[in-house]
Amino acid sequence: MRALVLSGGGSKGAFQVGVLKKWMYEDGVDYDIITGTSVGAINGSYLCQFPVGMPKTAWESLNGLWKSASTNKIRKSWFPFGVISSLWKRSVYDSSPLIKWINSGLDPNKVATSGKKLRVVSVSLNTGNVHIASETDPNIAKRVAASAAFPVMLLPIEINGELWTDGGVRSITPLGEAIRAGATEIDVIMCSSRKLFTTFNAKDSAAIPGYLERSIDIMSQQILIDDLKSCELKNHLSRTGFGHYKDITLRVIEPLVPELTSNSLDFSQSSITRMMEIGYKTASGT
Repeated sequence: MRALVLSGGGSKGAFQVGVLKKWMYEDGVDYDIITGTSVGAINGSYLCQFPVGMPKTAWESLNGLWKSASTNKIRKSWFPFGVISSLWKRSVYDSSPLIKWINSGLDPNKVATSGKKLRVVSVSLNTGNVHIASETDPNIAKRVAASAAFPVMLLPIEINGELWTDGGVRSITPLGEAIRAGATEIDVIMCSSRKLFTTFNAKDSAAIPGYLERSIDIMSQQILIDDLKSCELKNHLSRTGFGHYKDITLRVIEPLVPELTSNSLDFSQSSITRMMEIGYKTASGT
């Protein structure tokens, strides 16, 4: 079975849409399994609404979601004190618009009945435990919103009495979930490069949100690198006959430029369009 693994990365998820324009819309590649963390959970859940055999339609739906995006559809400042409100609120920004944006075109029934396997990662702030939601999870819309709840910056989601946040705290690129679901071929789209990293104007930035966002980006990149190393190690072990690991055909694509956007929470259409173009060109080898 073929799987698509979508990493976290905030607004950099537009890069994934650009890559998939080439893979799904033009090349007609489709997937039996989709796993995602954070923005990858949003993208993955939208694609899972369509049965195998409809890659163009699935991509068009996802593209339409991103064409409707804007920063004020993702977050807004707390009224009337802005980021200062984070001293007594659960997040720096009010991300109730994000939940509405996710729900605007996500039909849990379509996800559950499409025939595709979905895996969405979120983390409990109460216990630190990881939850893997499947396509049949009755709270799948909330699980997607929880997975996309950028730590500290966006509101955690309450489910069954616990507060849940971005799955990227534990797993940026959920390769293991794709393997456990039965994948033998995996396409991975990362929103960040393992070798290149954005520069940051530390001198002229404030602790919140500037330093906080930067710290999360740095931690996220290391988690992403560790995720890929783990898969490569399992591939090596399978080839040597050690353990019960399967040899996985792995295709990984990542940005070839050091910077997609200066802010993972910048959902302006100009930034989104640029990131989609970078993704498409990267996938096309141009």
